[in-house]
Amino acid sequence: MQPIRNEILFKPFPSEEITESGFFVPENCREINDKGTIVAVGNGTANNPMRLKEGMVAYRVKAWGEPIVMGNELYFLMNEKAIIAVE
Repeated sequence: MQPIRNEILFKPFPSEEITESGFFVPENCREINDKGTIVAVGNGTANNPMRLKEGMVAYRVKAWGEPIVMGNELYFLMNEKAIIAVE
């Protein structure tokens, strides 16, 4: 999948199975991780060039993005404005 304009494809890291205090979290109770990898980026526009690059580790705004499942993997298609920080 190739995003267009200022859209990106984001893959969240797997959620933690065990809490810091050692409790197991069932799969149906885990939250989607807001930290992940940028898998693909659009070309940007003339007025707003794309600053993000594929492979960057990033943090997204919670609950932003359109969920997409490809090959049993969860991705989010979202605008670059949904990324609040990169490593």
